Amino acid sequence: MFDCAICAGRTGREILRISQPDRFERSIGISPNGYLRRWIECGTCGAATNELPQASADKLSVLRGAYYEIDFANTNIGEKYSRVMALPESQSDNAGRVSRIFDFARKWFSPHTVPRVLDIGAGTGVFLSRLIDQAGGSWPCVGVEPDPQAAKHLRQLGKFVVMEGMFQGQPDLKDFELITLNKVLEHVSDPVPFLQMVVKSLRRDDSLIYVEVPDKLTVTLRPPSDNILGALHCHLYDPQSMVYLARAAGIEIVRIDRIREPSGKLTVYAFGTVPGVLEAKGKLLEHA
Repeated sequence: MFDCAICAGRTGREILRISQPDRFERSIGISPNGYLRRWIECGTCGAATNELPQASADKLSVLRGAYYEIDFANTNIGEKYSRVMALPESQSDNAGRVSRIFDFARKWFSPHTVPRVLDIGAGTGVFLSRLIDQAGGSWPCVGVEPDPQAAKHLRQLGKFVVMEGMFQGQPDLKDFELITLNKVLEHVSDPVPFLQMVVKSLRRDDSLIYVEVPDKLTVTLRPPSDNILGALHCHLYDPQSMVYLARAAGIEIVRIDRIREPSGKLTVYAFGTVPGVLEAKGKLLEHA
């Protein structure tokens, strides 16, 4: 029986069948013999869920917090960071992401607000580095990163505070004006309680959360071998399912859209806040 982790829907249909293990599964010894993995679309909210073979589900848990050793097998995180930071803005997903967030935040916050930023799943640090640079170094930022190799690299950058480990609503991660989750939620098997923890880390009276996830359209517009459709991703979203998820987690959507990024990735992004804040702001964002 299908049970949707986003809306608790009980009906689903297969929208993609994958018959070969991906590179992460191969790295932990998953055999291609008789392999079958399916993406199932919820009949209620429309989110797609990755239905893993049991052997993969059991073994992949060890990689979810530390997979850069495989991801950067032929290079290192520092090299990728330098290469991506050097991309022209027109070719950089991160440059577009930073401009999108920075422009929206300037309209959302009062002119005197200097937002504290929490980036959950900081990865290579390109996003936070670009955000700090665009803000002229004035926005204090914290990056949470579970992968030990990535966390070490982030500390070496010396540009922001780094917390190594999984985000679990730690007591010292509170009262942020802006929380960002860039390509993180697709890795979370049970996203509603996770986002509820994130909401508790926001300052309640005037705060923003920015969520960016791979678009479910990837299923139909990309080959099955695309990394987005790999075994480490639990769910894919479209705007409708993102709204379902936000409501379930206690987030009010302010803006939501889907885009094609310079890299060709298909993405859904949303800005949200805690209930009541948007109403209090009135029509401030009508022409944002």
